[in-house]
Amino acid sequence: MRVRVVLPRVALAVLAVLAVLTVMPGCAKRLPLAGPSSNDVFDRLTGEYLHAYFAAHPVRSTLLGIHHHDAKLPDPSREAVRVRIDRLHGWLERVLAINPAGLIGNAVYDHRILEYAIRAELLELEEIRGWARNPMQYNRLIADGIASLIDRDFAPLDARLESLMSRLEQVPRIIELAHQNLSDVPRRWAELAIRSTRGTVRFLRADAAAALDAQGLHRLDPELVSRWKKLHRKSVERLERFVVWMEEDLLPRATGNFRLGRELFERKLLYEEHFTLNADELQEINQQAIEVYQEWVVREAARIDDGRSAAAVMESLTSRYPSPEELLPTARRYVEEARDFILDNQIVTMPSEALPVVRPTPEYARSGFASMSTPGPFEDETTQAYYNITNVAPDWDDEQKQQHLTYFNYPGLLGISVHEAMPGHYVQLLYQSQIPTNLRKVFAPSTLVEGWAHYAEQMMIDEGLGNGDPSVRLGQLRRALQRHARWDAALSMHVYGATVEETAGRFEEIAFFAPFPALRETKRGTYDPTYLYYALGRMEIFRLREDYRSYVENRGEVFSLRDFHDRFLKLGLPIPLARRALMPDDGGTAVATGD
Repeated sequence: MRVRVVLPRVALAVLAVLAVLTVMPGCAKRLPLAGPSSNDVFDRLTGEYLHAYFAAHPVRSTLLGIHHHDAKLPDPSREAVRVRIDRLHGWLERVLAINPAGLIGNAVYDHRILEYAIRAELLELEEIRGWARNPMQYNRLIADGIASLIDRDFAPLDARLESLMSRLEQVPRIIELAHQNLSDVPRRWAELAIRSTRGTVRFLRADAAAALDAQGLHRLDPELVSRWKKLHRKSVERLERFVVWMEEDLLPRATGNFRLGRELFERKLLYEEHFTLNADELQEINQQAIEVYQEWVVREAARIDDGRSAAAVMESLTSRYPSPEELLPTARRYVEEARDFILDNQIVTMPSEALPVVRPTPEYARSGFASMSTPGPFEDETTQAYYNITNVAPDWDDEQKQQHLTYFNYPGLLGISVHEAMPGHYVQLLYQSQIPTNLRKVFAPSTLVEGWAHYAEQMMIDEGLGNGDPSVRLGQLRRALQRHARWDAALSMHVYGATVEETAGRFEEIAFFAPFPALRETKRGTYDPTYLYYALGRMEIFRLREDYRSYVENRGEVFSLRDFHDRFLKLGLPIPLARRALMPDDGGTAVATGD
């Protein structure tokens, strides 16, 4: 049975050849107004901006596959932030000096992408100010700076080890800047930072060292290895002292408010996701969707056992899950099953037959249940992708382990594997080389990335995955309600002032979640306020697909699901802009593009 949710209409790059770029000192010079060579002016500006962006964000550059800055960590000092803000304002002035009406082709859409990317970074640095309030940002910077040089063998081990040691030598300064910068920190963020930094300590002490040993550390120059071991030991000790500082100094004075408020929330959504929906519209849309999906749950649950409540049927499904020892092998099998279904049913063209590696989530990244770690869009030396599964932690009690594993119930784990791998994030990875511009590869919005993966969960079952088994559909519906519960949590806490505890209680009710994972999900919303992008993206891709179907058929052509998916993935555009690109002459308007 197919059900399409119809709701009101209001409803993270390299230059192709860095050597050809002209590196300008700063960015204050204004380019001439757009004229006959508007595209040339914009292309030059875009290349210069990306070159400067990679230098300012060295860890993200490594993750993207840009390796010119692998030996560096960002400078989060107050002076560096002030300089970055000034330069961003200069870049924005130059972008706005180009009249978009004079642009053609890809530049028509990329002009808006570049403008909003700059505005989003300015919003974060000037007004949200995570660099001054969020200790998790410092841990993540260090953790990603380390892991990005270990996870992938994009260069010989000795070269990566030199870069790694350079970054570790900068860790004491990063921690000292955290001491200097952090104030008005929300208690929830301090608690989460303590937990995640402990994970980074464990990762650096054990996992990082073991990974380097497995990659041939013992075969390198003994003097280099000796330097590494000495620096490794000192870095672990320094991070341990950072945890102690957060526990004994930062946490007792962490009384800040994590809430964004309505105005910041709405602007963050606009600049990062290209949607202008206001908070009240978002609340209305979400509430209607929750009702639709909960009613759908009732119907599917009745197909299994009409003598019990939907909540009881759902609980019975979540009580059947793989053991910790069987969790990863089961996920591997589901990835293969989903791949075969895609090929047999012509869901999307598969650019490669390779499969991702299923592995335990690294210690430092265990804030969620599952994730896909993919090579950056400009990585050409190593292209292995990793499907991460967060297994139970040894320090959890039996009840916490049991509640955590309910998320990986069998139909649920099938859907997670669709989301993360086939045809979700992993297939998106396979299409990166076909996205036409570097700008889009760097600044892909979450409604596109997570929205596609979440859309894939429902679409695959609509097309027959699971052979109509109501338990498979219920697993998908539970994950959809989980995303709508995130939507509710984001608005409730950041716009309407609800507490974490009452929001977590509502999360349990909306998504049929046990208390422990519901609270973890809600805490994520305190620092990821727009994590409604999963459900919003899914809904808008469905609406775009059906509107595109009508558009094609009105032109006397035959709609093909595979053709739509191929075209959409190749564009790499925010969904409202993809609407314009796919239907350029239908006379309609995008849901919200800021126009």
